[in-house]
Formats: sequence, C-alpha cells, structure tokens
Amino acid sequence: MPAQKNLKNLVAACLAALFVAPCLSFAALDSSKLVGPGKCTDCHKSEASAWQEMKHYKTFDDLHRRPAAKEIAAKLEIINIKTESTCMQCHYTVNDTGRAVAGVSCESCHGAAADWITVHNEKGRRADAVAQGFISPSNIYQLAVNCYSCHTVPNEKLVNVGGHQAGSAIELVSWVQGEVRHHFKSGTTNADATPERKRMLYLVGRVVDLEFSLRGVANATEKATYAVSMARRAKAARAEIQKILDVLPRDEVKAVAAAADGVALKLNNKEPIMAAVQTISDLGRKISDTYKGEELAALDALIPTVVQGTPYGAAP
Repeated sequence: MPAQKNLKNLVAACLAALFVAPCLSFAALDSSKLVGPGKCTDCHKSEASAWQEMKHYKTFDDLHRRPAAKEIAAKLEIINIKTESTCMQCHYTVNDTGRAVAGVSCESCHGAAADWITVHNEKGRRADAVAQGFISPSNIYQLAVNCYSCHTVPNEKLVNVGGHQAGSAIELVSWVQGEVRHHFKSGTTNADATPERKRMLYLVGRVVDLEFSLRGVANATEKATYAVSMARRAKAARAEIQKILDVLPRDEVKAVAAAADGVALKLNNKEPIMAAVQTISDLGRKISDTYKGEELAALDALIPTVVQGTPYGAAP
C-alpha cells in the first residue's frame, strides 16, 4: 500500500509538471541535475547561515504542520504535502526520486548545479557556468522570474478550490534586500545592494510582475477568485509601470506599457494576452541585459526604503 501511494503521488507530480510548465517562461528545475543545498553550503558558509534564517529554509520543517496548509491540502485531497506536486513545485527543492530534500534553496533560484558547481566560482569561468545553466546574480530578469513564478501562484485550482491566497504582494527590492539577502561578495559582510543595482531590481521586478500577472489572467478558466485577483494584480502592475514611465520615458518601458494596454483582461482571451506576455518577457530580458543602473537615478523616488524582514547579520 505505501508503495502504491508513493507511485500515485509521483505520477501526480509528473502530470502536474506537464500541466503547469506551459504557463511559465522558464525551464523547470532539472531534478536529475540537482546536487542539493549541502554541496553549495560547503563553500558558501556565510550565505548558508543567512539562508537558514529565512522562511524559504524553514518551510521544509514547518509548512506541513501549519493549520492553513493542512486546510488547503484537505480541500485538494492532498495526502502528503511533501510528496504532492501542487505544493512541491513552489515550496520545496525536489530531487529526481520525487523526494523533497529542502525548502526553497540555492538551486531553486540559481539553477540545478550538477553541470556548473565546480566552475562557477573559478576566476574567468563565470561564462562557462552560465552556459551550463547557472543563473548568475547579474541575470536580474531570470532571478525575478524565479521569484514571481511562484509568488503569483500559477495554479487556478489551488486558489479557487484550495483557498490558497492568489499571490504575494512582492516587490523585488524590498524582498531581496530584506530577509532573503545573502550578499557576501566581500566574504564578511551581508552587504546592501548598491543604488545602481536597486534601480535595476526595481525596474525589472515591476516588468516581471506585470508579465506574470498577465500570465495568470491568460490561464484563468472561470470567473472566480483566481481570475479576479489576477486581473486586479495586472491592473495594479500596469499602474506601477506608468509611474516608472512618467519619470523614465525610455523606449522599452513605453513598449511594455503599450503591450499591456493592447489586450483585454477577460476570460477566453488567452492567445492575445500571451502574445503581450511574450513581448513583455522579451523586453524584460532586454532591459535586464542592456540597461545600466547608473542611468536610472530617476527611479530613486519610487524605490521602497523599507524591506521585508531583517537581513541576516544586520544590526538590531
């Protein structure tokens, strides 16, 4: 009986992965190339200490015990939160046997590491690591995608049936400079980002928020909590882009706004919305790759100064 239950859960995980993948703009974590956080923390000890204070880390031990999580699981007829894919795709790091080995961890954000772990910190070999799947901190677009792809909850049933909240009020600067900050480039200090990097985080984050909000609208199938929430989120994200456009009227920002304005936020309108999503995704990558933070001082008044949670090692 236990073996049959595990097989059922594994099949469910595979089916769910096939169902969800078309909704996302990035390759799912390749579990066959997962090394697990222990391989990362062997060298990145300061980063590991910061990670172990994060909710991302603590999820592994406490999510399945939370009353709210149990209630959602019951509504969705989930037997085991740690082995059922609806929860696992965002809350855990899962190996190729279908087993959760950690909460949200290093490879959740930086990519499955088997092909690049031995080279990514070698001088002059960063490009080799990137070619093998390493998501570098300099790739702000892809890092933002990894945040928003889960924090916008790309699963209609999870919200409408399970009662899960329809996304988090995430803004990239305030989140990545808060509890999840682990910037130890100097080796000793969990450093705050430079003003230039914060500008890029803010701009790219707002673009990706709009992208994934529209994805949610495109994939909604019924007028219920999920569809309404994602449409509201998309409108709010478009309003934030307008604030940026008012102070930074650059061509790519104008094009992002125009793409969002060109589609109706309604059910059964998937093809036009996804065309706009692709345009915004391409523009987000271009902005991330080509804009320079030192040219974006006009954004400073828009960037939040209050962060989410306390960074590890910060003064009390």
